[in-house]
Amino acid sequence: MCIIGKARAIESHNKEIKTISESFTLPSVIVLNRYVKYRFSYVACNKSNIFFRDQNKCQYCGNYKDDKLMTLDHVLPKSLGGLNTWENLVAACKKCNQKKGNKTLQESGMKLLKKPKKPKASILRFLKGQKIDPQWKNYLWEQVDN
Repeated sequence: MCIIGKARAIESHNKEIKTISESFTLPSVIVLNRYVKYRFSYVACNKSNIFFRDQNKCQYCGNYKDDKLMTLDHVLPKSLGGLNTWENLVAACKKCNQKKGNKTLQESGMKLLKKPKKPKASILRFLKGQKIDPQWKNYLWEQVDN
């Protein structure tokens, strides 16, 4: 994109790309010359995304657990019409999920640490676990841990 003039490099690596007739500095961060609107608007409501939203933290007792020790809990039980939605699913440890059982929050006497809601879409969610170039950190709006 830089070579054909659609973008320009604002950060570069110390490496070069060589062709038969030319050499170019390898860009690290580029900026488009024309804004292209693209939204990551869809976030699937599934087990791994619920755990990611809740940061592997039980939404009843607040304990952090590994994915393998966590369960999904329906705030309003499926038997009472609860759906598989962002607003009705939370991460819960097995102990709290069994304690709540097939009851509503009022019936079980349990409280949520925070109200579940649909998260905003983010490209950084899809980069989880991947190494992000340190030069990018000045240009990202969200905190990224490597």
